[in-house]
Amino acid sequence: MVNKDSIYSAYETIKPFIRKTPLEFSRTLSELTNSEIFLKLECLQHTGSFKARGAFNSFADLDLERYNGIIAPTAGNHGIGLSFAASKFKIPVHIYLAEDADPIKIKILESQNAIVKRFPDFETAHFEAGVAAKKRKLKFISAYNNDEMVNGGGTVAIEILQDLKDVDIIVVPVGGGGLIAGISKFIKSINPDCLIWGVQTKNSPTFVRWFDMKKTFQVDLKPSIAHGLSGFVEEDTITFPIIKNNVNRMIELDENHLIDGMRFMAENHQLIVEPSGIAAVSALMQEGMDLSGKKVVSVVTGRNISFDEFNKLIQGIINEPHNIKSEKK
Repeated sequence: MVNKDSIYSAYETIKPFIRKTPLEFSRTLSELTNSEIFLKLECLQHTGSFKARGAFNSFADLDLERYNGIIAPTAGNHGIGLSFAASKFKIPVHIYLAEDADPIKIKILESQNAIVKRFPDFETAHFEAGVAAKKRKLKFISAYNNDEMVNGGGTVAIEILQDLKDVDIIVVPVGGGGLIAGISKFIKSINPDCLIWGVQTKNSPTFVRWFDMKKTFQVDLKPSIAHGLSGFVEEDTITFPIIKNNVNRMIELDENHLIDGMRFMAENHQLIVEPSGIAAVSALMQEGMDLSGKKVVSVVTGRNISFDEFNKLIQGIINEPHNIKSEKK
């Protein structure tokens, strides 16, 4: 169940374990858009992304006698959040991910004592994690198709309203839809007039297409530098009905928009942000956005990227194709 009360309950559960992240005013972006732009810096959350919220909420009622540990497929941030939470509760965690996952994410996972297994691509990792969960009696935790994860993500909205009650628009990166589902469900229950915008890449526009057609179907995908916003999403995911009923707009970005956003954050806010984490900021930087006089929050979701990869991207160097992977928001 995902509703206002379940999100409040999740916040009370996870408060001892998470940071209340800053809501930082962006003067440059505000001047560019003739509005007031605030950045919800979930990239400064424990583990470098918002995923820690859902992870701690997922462990709240975990039946340790029933399971031998937890298992999750990930491109990185979901696994990092789970392994961080698992280390606090001394729960074994198995993380399955693609061979070409960012080395810094693998280093973090191993430092948090995750049992890491790598596969040729994310889809294989996802399938094998499901098989292992049944065979070894492990709790499978999806990054988005899971009430606890969605409720955990929704706690971001509580903090936004604590700091900016009269927000007009909230812009959120979208992969599997867990973060925007939780945020939109909570916000619309408090202030139906607040607009919720989602952002995806043109290379992996699943929710853009579903939102436009008001139904789920198979969408053609291409490789993207935004691993956290990319990859296959199950058509029966719990996130789509929530998004369909609570989100007002979906925006598409190309890869260069993401790189522009990464440069902007480094130059104007002195923050390194990964491509999937910057999507909401990049959307606001596009020409033609009608934001005049609005108070807008852009959720910056993650920072976990190696320096070498960050440096290559902001210099516009993309020499090798990136496999489609899935670290859903």
